[in-house]
Amino acid sequence: MASKTINFKRGDTFSLSCTRVNSAGEAVDITGLTLTSQVRSDAFVDDLTTAIVSGAAGTFTLSATATDSAAWPIAKLNCDVRFVGDATETTETFIINNVAEITRAG
Repeated sequence: MASKTINFKRGDTFSLSCTRVNSAGEAVDITGLTLTSQVRSDAFVDDLTTAIVSGAAGTFTLSATATDSAAWPIAKLNCDVRFVGDATETTETFIINNVAEITRAG
């Protein structure tokens, strides 16, 4: 299966809403799990903020501030999400295609 690519402009607020599903496409309860996510090139780039969305089965968000993403390198960055509870599971890697912003302040 090919990796999913997300196009993103450096220096914007990064916000991604996701739903964890099983092989049948049904949302999986993630209540009580610890979620972590990192962005990497060949080296560590940033930790993403993770949050479980209350009342929406399996739904969570990944985010980074505009200030944080301004320091991300212009590159295809790798990312995944780790779920830790009784077991540890990690999602498929996805790509953040981080490109330079054209319009800049001041």
